[in-house]
Amino acid sequence: PSPEAWQEHRRVDRLEYEAIMDRNEAVFYEQYGVFEAQRKAQKEARAAAAATRSPAFTYSELGLDDPGE
Repeated sequence: PSPEAWQEHRRVDRLEYEAIMDRNEAVFYEQYGVFEAQRKAQKEARAAAAATRSPAFTYSELGLDDPGE
């Protein structure tokens, strides 16, 4: 092919490549955002569960002095 045809081919190829890379980047950040939201929700759920836990028995129910008092 002529130099002009080759340059046009390279230009079109580069544009196609950039479009593919832009789409890949958009998909990555879209999926990463979902992942981060799930991770945050799991962390918050674990924190909420930990905050609502209480011991199965209190020290007084077992007839013991509470060492924290």
